[in-house]
Amino acid sequence: MKSTARGLASAHVGLLKSEIGVIVEQAKIIALLAGMMLGLALLLATLLYTGTWLFLGEWLFGSMGWGLLHGTLATLGIIMALGLILIGNTPRVPLMALGLAAVVGTVLSILFGTNLLRNAFVALADALEPILRLDAAALNGLHVTLLAMAVVMGILGLLAGLRAGAAGALGGLAAGAVLGALFGLALGGDSLEAAYPMLAGALVGLIVLGLLGLALGAKAGGASGALSGFGLGGLLGVFLGAIMGAVTFDLKGAIAVGVTLGLLAWLAFQAILAMREGIDPQKRFGKLVPSESITAAKDTRSWLGQEWQRQRSKLTKR
Repeated sequence: MKSTARGLASAHVGLLKSEIGVIVEQAKIIALLAGMMLGLALLLATLLYTGTWLFLGEWLFGSMGWGLLHGTLATLGIIMALGLILIGNTPRVPLMALGLAAVVGTVLSILFGTNLLRNAFVALADALEPILRLDAAALNGLHVTLLAMAVVMGILGLLAGLRAGAAGALGGLAAGAVLGALFGLALGGDSLEAAYPMLAGALVGLIVLGLLGLALGAKAGGASGALSGFGLGGLLGVFLGAIMGAVTFDLKGAIAVGVTLGLLAWLAFQAILAMREGIDPQKRFGKLVPSESITAAKDTRSWLGQEWQRQRSKLTKR
């Protein structure tokens, strides 16, 4: 009887082992197929996401490069929004920033599409030409835009680097001059007539953004901050103004540039609004600590200690 029971038990164990082996093999196959399906699904999602941006860039603006740029900036904006929410900011911050960025992008697209700035800079250049009375023949052979940008951006770079001391100022001067020369070369304008609208735009940008940087810098860091702010704001103003004076936009290009600047503005507005609201990681990560349980445990420990002392004093009196 015992041998029969052992035989039956051994048979059942052997059958169980055999079935477990089959189950493990099937589980491996299922896991492999499921993993392949999941991997292909992720690949398909990536393909659709990337392809959609490239398709929209080619379809709307005539170049997949615009789609790649817009998709990159939009994805960075989403990542930043999720990151800000993760560290404790409210969803209102990225949503409000997106609304402001949409307004900025729309206004810039209209400005670029109508070439309002370009036409204004051309009119300003026409008005300045008889006042300046520069001799075009004397400047013949000189790349006017290159020289002007090298000098102006070099001086602005020097001002921007003043807060870092003499080394920073000299470094800013050298970097500004080199970048200005390269920028002027890229813009063109090797004749005085072609250079006038670019220089007029650069002058307007220098005044507007330079003064804005001056005010912000003075508020943040006094006199040295004001000079640095003027230098940085002036560099940005010269860069943008010269481009506006040099480029005549078609409608597609205007909207593409407006969308690009709007997406960049979304990133900037998110950072500004997040700092204004206050970044408090404790709001999110503080919930990972069982603070109520810890407090209750401490209270219980204190109560037990008091009870122990009370009971001990009773026993001592006896």
